[in-house]
Amino acid sequence: MLELLRHPSPSPLGSPILRLLPLCILLVPSTASAQGGEIVSWGDNNHGQVSNAPTGANFAQVAGGGYHSLALKTDGSIVSWGWDNHGQVSNTPPGQDFVQVAGGRNHSLALKANGSIVSWGRDIENQVANTPPGNDFVQVAGGKFHSLALRADGSIVSWGVQARGLINGTPPGNDFVQVAGGGWHSLALRVDGSIVSWGDDSHRQVADTPSGAIFVKLAGGGWHSLALKEDGSTVSWGRDTSNQVSNTPPGNDFLQVAGGGYHSLALKADGSIVSWGSDDYGEVSNSPPGTSFVQITGGQFHTLALREPGPTLSVTNLVARQVSSIQVDFCTPGGSVFVGFSLAGGGPTSSPYGVLLLSPPLSFLNDHAASLTGVAVWDVPVPRWLAGMDVWLQALDWRSQTLSNGLALTVQ
Repeated sequence: MLELLRHPSPSPLGSPILRLLPLCILLVPSTASAQGGEIVSWGDNNHGQVSNAPTGANFAQVAGGGYHSLALKTDGSIVSWGWDNHGQVSNTPPGQDFVQVAGGRNHSLALKANGSIVSWGRDIENQVANTPPGNDFVQVAGGKFHSLALRADGSIVSWGVQARGLINGTPPGNDFVQVAGGGWHSLALRVDGSIVSWGDDSHRQVADTPSGAIFVKLAGGGWHSLALKEDGSTVSWGRDTSNQVSNTPPGNDFLQVAGGGYHSLALKADGSIVSWGSDDYGEVSNSPPGTSFVQITGGQFHTLALREPGPTLSVTNLVARQVSSIQVDFCTPGGSVFVGFSLAGGGPTSSPYGVLLLSPPLSFLNDHAASLTGVAVWDVPVPRWLAGMDVWLQALDWRSQTLSNGLALTVQ
């Protein structure tokens, strides 16, 4: 799944059917592989929405709420963290039959495998109580105090706060393929690649909706919106008080867009992230480096991304006069993998690939090619004279230029 998210197969995006492909891939976790991604968070942490992000590499999707966050695991279960003033964390539903999650300001939604919707959290505006019944839904989205859902027949349902045309302004028709929620506005993508917006227009987030049938993905921010064109370029419109519109990056190598309260971000085809707009909480300046990201999402003042797990080094049977097994998982399939070791210490040492947890002088094992499942293994005889000595090891996935974890071990 993660590889598909990052490197979708070339396709004629102008095709109405194929416009659905990026959305379907994003929303449905793979059942063919247990491998997922790991969560990276940054920005506002006043409610633990960053520091309490769960660890592990078993996540299929992340979603940002106002001051809380959600993640869908590869087993179909949900985990939530951050502000819990309306039960948007503590009331997270149990079960392992979910395929998508979405966040509102103080409420959350989830789509089940059977096509039904579950909502929880703040319900003052009936964004929970008025959740529509039925099992014919294919996507959910959250706004500030409202929610949206896309039916399998291509029609849209909206519920929650009835203000500024958010509900009664929902467009009719059954030719929609994606919905997105902003603060007080909503967006939808038609099968022909055109965009419809409705709701609050105080910052022209509706009136300035771009025309044309050239779009493939949408995202809503607080009072602004973003869209991805079929040529890989991005466009933004609406409120621009923090340059969340005017600083939209040029180029045509983007795969995803996402909006926060006053900031924006985009995912490039190489797996790197570009952020712009408000930086009051490090939403922009703390954007993580690297080229292994596969999904992005924005909260009010924080951001989350899903990253492919990096190379993971493990060593077993490190015993003198025996054969030790050294294994590196989550490598680029077919790519070269190097393992370096040191008897002098655990660094840190600067390198073109990041900080090495090895001290010079360094030695290296012969490079191995990772298998089609991304695993490289060495069987290494351990010399007798190493008994009782400390050794530090670290691996490098050459194709992604990514360092593994470091290990500090004692030879038995």
